[in-house]
Amino acid sequence: MDLNLNAILLLLVAFQLFFIAVFSLTNKRGKRISNLLLGTFFLILAINVTDILLQIHNVWSFFPLFLLLDDSFLLLFGPLIYLYTLSIVDQSFTLAKKWVHFVPFVVCLLGLLIFYFLEKAPIAYALETISKANLPKGAIIFVVMGYLHGGFYLWLSKRVLALHGKAMKEYHSNLVKINLDWLCFIINSFIGLWFLGVLLTVVPYTSYRAYVNGILFGFIVFLFYFINRAIFKALKSSELLSGNPFFTLSKKKYSGSTLSADKQNRFREALVLQMETEKRYLNPDLTLNDLAKILDLPPKELSQVINQSFGKHFFDFVNSYRIDEAKKLLQDTQNTMTIQEVMYSVGFSSKSSFNTIFKRKTTLTPSQFRLSWETR
Repeated sequence: MDLNLNAILLLLVAFQLFFIAVFSLTNKRGKRISNLLLGTFFLILAINVTDILLQIHNVWSFFPLFLLLDDSFLLLFGPLIYLYTLSIVDQSFTLAKKWVHFVPFVVCLLGLLIFYFLEKAPIAYALETISKANLPKGAIIFVVMGYLHGGFYLWLSKRVLALHGKAMKEYHSNLVKINLDWLCFIINSFIGLWFLGVLLTVVPYTSYRAYVNGILFGFIVFLFYFINRAIFKALKSSELLSGNPFFTLSKKKYSGSTLSADKQNRFREALVLQMETEKRYLNPDLTLNDLAKILDLPPKELSQVINQSFGKHFFDFVNSYRIDEAKKLLQDTQNTMTIQEVMYSVGFSSKSSFNTIFKRKTTLTPSQFRLSWETR
């Protein structure tokens, strides 16, 4: 086997993928089911990369069954990413009744096995047509449908994250400790790999087939970046491979609520009193549950009061008080506190979050806001 740059990168990526797969599958920290789903995802990706390496050097002709079985893995990537995402954001997640997501893979796998064991003669022909990018239209359509299947699950995964982000703002005033950027990175990276995979499948059958090698190189480089970035994130933070869930997705908002208008007004007044007199927002880790305990209210009813009385979710409700307090301190020309000291004193723990929310509320950064008052 001649080792060119593509082969070297693929060998390295395959080794890294197998390594991180074994680590995830044997990892005892965090939620076991999350680790298993992530480990399985990396394992089949490692097998897929190995298959690409074998195809490039025509070694796969000695393992026709492996080539066929590997094609069915296309129907596993999407469900695994989606279920892994659910397992992270939902504390009550289990695999019970989730087997339906793997039905297309099982059907495809059984079909390929039947084809292999009952149709020995067409195997050589199938391998030749694959190597020469001369698949019949029906086979091409089947592969494209496989990619559409994965794309649908990637869309579902992004939707779950969007709902999770919205739900977090209903329960937390500080999102720094529940940041899921690493999960967004995995999903977004696989969207990139999915797109390049579609190009690698479709382009050989178009007039742009001369660009296939360039697309393959781009796919390999992106894959190399993805796995090394994933390993870096895993080393930097235990979140990636610990599977720590943060939230149970609610099925229906305020379902069965018996909160009357009179009660809502009374709870609203009590809430405003706590925020304006006791300044509960100064606690950087204030949550909906914390405030509900203080007010002796069920969290769901407190959330309803905030949503319906103020037209905001908990995150914006609390941070609007923090921004108002910050504005008072920045308007005081006798105040010698730095911007960062002001940030911490009003309940923020992240500079980027403080700047973003402050600018959204005032159209100015904290520094610009202070300067505008100093020059008056």
